[in-house]
Amino acid sequence: MNEIIRLENISYIYGKGTPFEKVALDNVCVSFSRGRITGLIGHTGSGKSTLVSLLNGLLKPTEGKVFLDGKDIWENPKEISSVRYRVGLVMQYPEYQLFDETVRNDIGFAPRNLGLSEEEIAGRVNEAAGFVGLPAELLEKSPFDLSGGQKRRVAIAGILAMRPDVLVLDEPAAGLDPRGRRDILGKLGDYVRHSGASVILVSHSMEDMATYCDNVVVMNRGKIYAEGTTDEIFSRADSLSAVGLDVPAVAKIAAELKRRGIDLSGKLYTIDGVRDAILEYVRGGAK
Repeated sequence: MNEIIRLENISYIYGKGTPFEKVALDNVCVSFSRGRITGLIGHTGSGKSTLVSLLNGLLKPTEGKVFLDGKDIWENPKEISSVRYRVGLVMQYPEYQLFDETVRNDIGFAPRNLGLSEEEIAGRVNEAAGFVGLPAELLEKSPFDLSGGQKRRVAIAGILAMRPDVLVLDEPAAGLDPRGRRDILGKLGDYVRHSGASVILVSHSMEDMATYCDNVVVMNRGKIYAEGTTDEIFSRADSLSAVGLDVPAVAKIAAELKRRGIDLSGKLYTIDGVRDAILEYVRGGAK
């Protein structure tokens, strides 16, 4: 695959040399490819948020290197700000980071810092707003007058307007209702197809991982526990349970059907996959 970003022998220690020393990442090696949505999962404290903060230089590794297009991002520390425009990070509850007078200005803040012309900035703002489903009439409003879901869209649009090579989303749908989750996460596939970027999605929701991701990386106690395609990872339900993770609820239904003698086949970890498997089973004459 076309690798865009790679972590090589990465360790990160908080409070090194103090009584509060804590190893957050321990000799992690993992890479992410262009044109793919990779899910990053693990229980609280597994190292997910530390890892994504290393991707664009918000944190510097204690040991190891982060490569972007084959170049160590810390080779020249004075250029680390340029990495942050190529690796866009949307933190959890990003709406708390909104600050400008209008939605338009907030989305256009990063492109303006890139030194682009006003015409180019306007084009990027309109494109990013349209992509996340923000109506044009909201662009002149204060972001603080919007609903929680709309604020989340504004924050994500502000990162998209940079047109990053890597888009990192740390729990982007946290606190949203099911429709809000679908509206935001359902756009990721379109974004990847449109831009060719790499998307890294951090979520506690197994359903999100199963529905929206091509690949999945599982973390446990600061290490990479497993990685592979979504099919490969969710076919290992027992191993996920062993590290305190749960399989999607619909996969449990499929497992219970199998226990009762109804042996389905297919992608038995998404609603659509189980539905199709049941229909195929029934069409085969079974009851």
